[in-house]
Amino acid sequence: MRPLIVIAGPTGTGKSALALRLALTLHGEIVNYDSVQIYRGFDIGSAKPSIATRALVPHHLFDIIEATDEFNAADYARVAREMCASIDGRNARAILAGGTFFYLRALLSGLPEMPGRNDAVRERLRAIAQKPHGAEKLHRWLSKIDPQSGRRIAPADRHRVERALEVWITNGRPISTWERPDDESEELPAIKIALTLERARLVEILDRRVEAMYDAGLADETRELLAQFPRSARPFGAIGYREAASVIANEMTIDNAIAETKRRTRAYAKRQMTWLRSERNVQWLDATNADEAFNAAMRLIHEGES
Repeated sequence: MRPLIVIAGPTGTGKSALALRLALTLHGEIVNYDSVQIYRGFDIGSAKPSIATRALVPHHLFDIIEATDEFNAADYARVAREMCASIDGRNARAILAGGTFFYLRALLSGLPEMPGRNDAVRERLRAIAQKPHGAEKLHRWLSKIDPQSGRRIAPADRHRVERALEVWITNGRPISTWERPDDESEELPAIKIALTLERARLVEILDRRVEAMYDAGLADETRELLAQFPRSARPFGAIGYREAASVIANEMTIDNAIAETKRRTRAYAKRQMTWLRSERNVQWLDATNADEAFNAAMRLIHEGES
């Protein structure tokens, strides 16, 4: 299989736009690796490509599960590998775009064998998480017993926090000791291109994006989704949806929700940068000028294939 083309970078740097332009040029098909865009109906808050955009080139692994479905990185790696092989079999280029780098690593490098799910332990952890300040308490616990995972997993990422604690409780080993080392060779070849922007410029873009999401009806979209699924469903913990759900429950004002969504979005972009800096063989491109970034990406792709 030809090398996969991976477009990475912090949220707001223009990954989707570059991936689309490359797909149009290279007879490519876009494969999503965003863990919220896989859910049906979670459109505005995840910045999911529009139907019109998805009609321009084939887009895959969007809208594939419901909010209450169980789906993890191993599931993603399995379906994404099948999809990329299918695309290559059609003599097209698989172009990956998204922001969930744990999914990306699972696809490229595979996942180690890890302890299975323990429903009893998970239910106990879930009960703690649902209490006032419970999620923060669990994250502090995780940071104490596994500082590496505490740094890499956001306090708001309840499911990954619970999973890490579940592994430690049932096996006595931090989940970070099960993970593959960063320098382990990848199973699938990939040309990894990461976009970057000057920090002040990126913050400005992110703040405007959050405001645009709320103006586009994020709260209304969340209200409709809550009529179908319980608030405990995983995607309601995502940036924007958690705050919008709090507005609907009269726990937060819309202004406070916007401010908190901006704060979490900026923190998320920072974590993405930290993650990418630890990745090997990443080619960084300045995204300030979209045309220059596209031309540079094309050169890197041609060099990577020669």
